[in-house]
Amino acid sequence: MDLQRDSEDPAAEPQPLPALPAPPSFLPVAIPQNYDLIPSGIYAPRVPSPPKPGQLTPAWRTLFTAGWVGVILGFAAVWQASRISGISPWWLGPETNQRLFAVMAIPFFSPVSAIVAATLKLRVTAYVGVVAALGTGTVALGDRTRFSGIAAVEGALACAGLVISVGAFAGRMRKPI
Repeated sequence: MDLQRDSEDPAAEPQPLPALPAPPSFLPVAIPQNYDLIPSGIYAPRVPSPPKPGQLTPAWRTLFTAGWVGVILGFAAVWQASRISGISPWWLGPETNQRLFAVMAIPFFSPVSAIVAATLKLRVTAYVGVVAALGTGTVALGDRTRFSGIAAVEGALACAGLVISVGAFAGRMRKPI
């Protein structure tokens, strides 16, 4: 088998590659998003605007969100414990005949709405939290006669959400005097 190709002459010298063009002398620099070019020529992160009156301060918004995420995790724990123990709260139904997903998501709707209000930095976030706590408390009412232990846990989660929301009123920005 011949290893040389028919089209190439083994005696011919290889041709040098063409030279690359010179790079441009100035490339426009894109300013990174969320950064400003300050006069000294350094990119500095943009400072967020201060909260408006009625909005939660950043620390309280974080605490509010973390608290309501805890309520969601509490309901997820109730869900898991109910499935393991064979007990079926009204919103889950028996394991062999589960409720619709929309019904099973009812306990999570109010906490998620409170988290969305906090994320959007709404001025009514604390009020939304109080209403969400009341909505979460109504979930416990359906289980109070059949499964009082589950109803107590659901009620405690609703109380925790209410405490977080009422406490958030202290974290609202006030109008300047």
